[in-house]
Amino acid sequence: MNIKFEEKYIADDSVLVIGLPENIKDLKNFDELDTLLNGLTEEIIAAGVLSQEYGKVTTTGVTIQRRYRKVIAVGLGDSGELTALKIQKAVGKLFQYMALEKENKGQFILDTFAFEAEETADAVGMMSAVSNHGLTGYDTSGNTQFYDELDVTLVTKADVKESFNHGAALGSSIALARDYATMPPNHLYPESFADQLAINFKDRPYIKGEVKDFDTLVQEGFGLLAAVGKASVRKPRLVTIEYKHPDAADDAPIALIGKGITYDSGGYSLKTRTGMRSMKYDMSGAANVAGMMDAVSKLELPVHVVAVLALAENMVDGNGMRPDDVYQSLSGKTVEVSNTDAEGRLVLADAVYYASTTYEPKVMMDFATLTGAVIQAIGEDRTGVFTNQGRKFINNLLISSKVTGEDIWHLPISELEDDRVKKSDIADLINADFKPGGASFAAAFINQFTGDTPWVHFDIAGTSNTSAATPFAKKGSTGVMIRTIIDLIESGTLYE
Repeated sequence: MNIKFEEKYIADDSVLVIGLPENIKDLKNFDELDTLLNGLTEEIIAAGVLSQEYGKVTTTGVTIQRRYRKVIAVGLGDSGELTALKIQKAVGKLFQYMALEKENKGQFILDTFAFEAEETADAVGMMSAVSNHGLTGYDTSGNTQFYDELDVTLVTKADVKESFNHGAALGSSIALARDYATMPPNHLYPESFADQLAINFKDRPYIKGEVKDFDTLVQEGFGLLAAVGKASVRKPRLVTIEYKHPDAADDAPIALIGKGITYDSGGYSLKTRTGMRSMKYDMSGAANVAGMMDAVSKLELPVHVVAVLALAENMVDGNGMRPDDVYQSLSGKTVEVSNTDAEGRLVLADAVYYASTTYEPKVMMDFATLTGAVIQAIGEDRTGVFTNQGRKFINNLLISSKVTGEDIWHLPISELEDDRVKKSDIADLINADFKPGGASFAAAFINQFTGDTPWVHFDIAGTSNTSAATPFAKKGSTGVMIRTIIDLIESGTLYE
């Protein structure tokens, strides 16, 4: 993407991109806009050629310096009701329309968006990267990213470069996570994922990392992660990425833990033919944590963050994990396996315990496509959230989720679930009991390994993918919770 910044419109072959609030004459640059539209702004709107309806994209043409110029407008509705999120959605619709029409060169007149120019520039940066993004390179079409073809000029007297760069960095991190999640499992598996992460974070400031291979995991006692991944010829890995900004050198870290099942056949509790389809996405938690770390490091946020990614393939062979097996976790607790398809909680158990005891974080947050039960409980548009703290502990998280529009729903774990996970006849814990309330059971299982560390669990089974395009994404992987967690980290409230 080529980006330029200008204080005023300069006539060229770009399309003119504007926002249209209902109270159009209240715009501080209405006279400038009206001049660009040949003094016909109100008439064009009154005739229904351009719409002020929120989110609706319309077009017209005007003559500027004796040459025809295309105008693309997005309706903004009542400007008094605009938020950063609504601006982002409107800008996303603009970029999706531009991609559909193959219009890759545009001048955005930022002051027509009836919102802070800095926020609008941030939205342009992020939405240009995410709204049309899709994984390329796996067919013979030669298609490229629309983002790479974009030539955008932001027109405003405000200094918006930093805001645009912030949005662009965050957008590219979301796109990276989506690519990881979407890659075919014969290309992205535990070892190759670890290698790609090493390449991505190489030479980033304040970053260091470690990869534990299968032999190391066995030797060091990661019994659950090893059990899940041992049946595959592509053995498991544990990847740790630590970012420590000098301004946070004395701060306890924020720990982000990701479930990275790069393919989930279900193991001996084999999935059905239709259930196995799309199981490459079972590493979306790890992909999204990688995206969070990518954004933190690109933005050079003044924080201390550690990511722990538990990577494995859940496959079948003669040495594979079986129902009725018992394995010892890194914590020392033993687990009876009743369902090999309940593998995500097993790898997270070792990863969460490792993060807690090794780094003593201020807070741990894990992200996982963990249960179908969470979809049955709250649908595909909400992320289920569990915590070993009171509801007050997640208040700031709830605020950030409202800012970003990534809806979360606080779900319970209590003594009821704690008792259920201890119902094994021969081991300390059992990994599944096939009763209702499976999302809470899975969260309660992971909680057995958190110790005294404050912990939040995000079950993204419903929200990691979308079956229909939104202003933020095409159909497919969403990179869910990256925007929310970055907003939460930037708010500084995690240390309150």
